Amino acid sequence: MKKWKKAAAAAVIVAGVLSAGTSSMAAPAKPSKMFINGLYQQDVLVVNDRTMVQLRAFNDPKSFIYSYETATKTIIIENPVKKMTVHLKNGSKTAEVNGKNVKLDAPVTVKAGRTYIPVRFVTETLGGTVDYDNSAKYIIVRTPTGEEQFKTLKNGDLEKARELAIRITRVNNGTEIEPYGEGFSTTYTFPKGEALRYFISYKGLTTYVEINAKGIAEIKWQKDTLGKNGEAGKEPKPFGESVIFSDNFMADMVTYGTVDSAGKYTELGVINRYENKEYANVIIMPIEGEVRTDAK
Repeated sequence: MKKWKKAAAAAVIVAGVLSAGTSSMAAPAKPSKMFINGLYQQDVLVVNDRTMVQLRAFNDPKSFIYSYETATKTIIIENPVKKMTVHLKNGSKTAEVNGKNVKLDAPVTVKAGRTYIPVRFVTETLGGTVDYDNSAKYIIVRTPTGEEQFKTLKNGDLEKARELAIRITRVNNGTEIEPYGEGFSTTYTFPKGEALRYFISYKGLTTYVEINAKGIAEIKWQKDTLGKNGEAGKEPKPFGESVIFSDNFMADMVTYGTVDSAGKYTELGVINRYENKEYANVIIMPIEGEVRTDAK
């Protein structure tokens, strides 16, 4: 059986990969939250005081190929770019990397059909990046592709950065208001030239989001405009000149335009995805003449 078929058959056991470099910062002793490519990870283990993450969470098909050898109960990770092959076994305190044993901070652990390995091994051996936010007690890990996307998010093409920004899991930091109104449209509003902060409106709920220096999307303020569920957080100042993208997922249509300093909206275009298949899943459109101003 070809390795890719084995990987599919063993998807419950394995499935993912990590990132691109290491950090000299000290890790939080007991991180409250872990993010991989901006996505919050609910299933994180601590074994021998070491943080363990799921292999399946490191999904980077460009960099890694996973398979499972049933006869020897071995998880195999291949990185064609680095010409690296890794063998892992449940309970083992070592990993075989290109035929040589590498000591692990904690043993490979399979729990509820999911394989966990130490973050340090993933970042140092497989080639991942790890960062820490000690004040928020976050561990932030990125795969090679995730690292490329992070760079785009911070200082790359404005359209691509905005598309990445709205896809990042939003962190509510303990308070979040649930929408209860009706509707099929989600509207995103960005300041002119910016990608790292935006308003999102859905079913009468308006949410203000900021993406911090670590690439985490934090909810700073919410307000139920229908009046039932109140308000949480501190309301930001109005954006002034801004760009709006409205996604009607029922009609599979995107409408976009600009707002000037006086609050006047100008519609720039409407995309019908039924008729324009090349725009499937696309929400953010390029705005002619707009230049990015928040690159860092």
